[in-house]
Amino acid sequence: MTCVLCPNQSKGVGEHVWPLWLIQDFHGQGPFTTNKAGVAYTKRDGVTPVTAVALPGVHVPMCEPCNSELNRSIEEPVKPVIRALLPWSSNHAWPTITADEAAALARWFLKIGLLAGHPDAVHDNPHVQRDEDFPRFERVEPAWLDWMRTGSAPPADFSVYIAKRDVMGEQHWEGDTQRIFLPTRIMVGDRELGFATRSFGLRGLDVTMVWHPGWPILHPLEEAGRVAALWPDPAPIDFTKLPDVHPREFSFTVGFGTRMMSEAGFEAATQEPLSVTTDPFVQFFGD
Repeated sequence: MTCVLCPNQSKGVGEHVWPLWLIQDFHGQGPFTTNKAGVAYTKRDGVTPVTAVALPGVHVPMCEPCNSELNRSIEEPVKPVIRALLPWSSNHAWPTITADEAAALARWFLKIGLLAGHPDAVHDNPHVQRDEDFPRFERVEPAWLDWMRTGSAPPADFSVYIAKRDVMGEQHWEGDTQRIFLPTRIMVGDRELGFATRSFGLRGLDVTMVWHPGWPILHPLEEAGRVAALWPDPAPIDFTKLPDVHPREFSFTVGFGTRMMSEAGFEAATQEPLSVTTDPFVQFFGD
């Protein structure tokens, strides 16, 4: 198969999206279940969750030079940061990370989110691999992957948010979910701007990445100090000051089809950030 980052031929199984060093850190912590939208994949009886002894992985076709570059520029810088962050008990001492460490986290989480949702991704869990409704990107923008191959910074049109979640188990949630709606696609003159989002969790942490080219976001939980932004402007983060956030408390939703706009119209529309208080119909389609 062809490498997802360049025209070269893939080597072996390619890139382990969840890296082997992380899977090995979870050795002995199973059994593991895989959830989609908070619901575990089950056996044929529809009740018993499917479990695995090792943390299930996913990989994409990748050549040896690109794989080495990802290890150099993304995996190695993030190892000590992730190992300090992941809580293994309720007495975990949450750290304060630097701006450089926040940037390393952002790069790593973007790599995982983008490659796990890639159309060529192969999941070790056969239930996920066979699931036609498992969220995969229908279209992968070149700008999403180019920075991985070159070792440069991700585009500023990505936003990456991180939140803490309860380590001891999912708590019941009865409140309303706050939502920011994203347009599916905007045609601005001869430019086609697609919007996308993906969320995933990793032991005590929830991560959301958003691709929103040219349209700023006003995240209500970031404004309230409940969620921290890792990208595009990485800054120090004191995780002791972040409260636990239920994953159903907030969500980005892509919808509302395609909008045709002029360059001037797009510039005017994007003066108002995407937020929970704006009417998406008015914001995307006008009065």
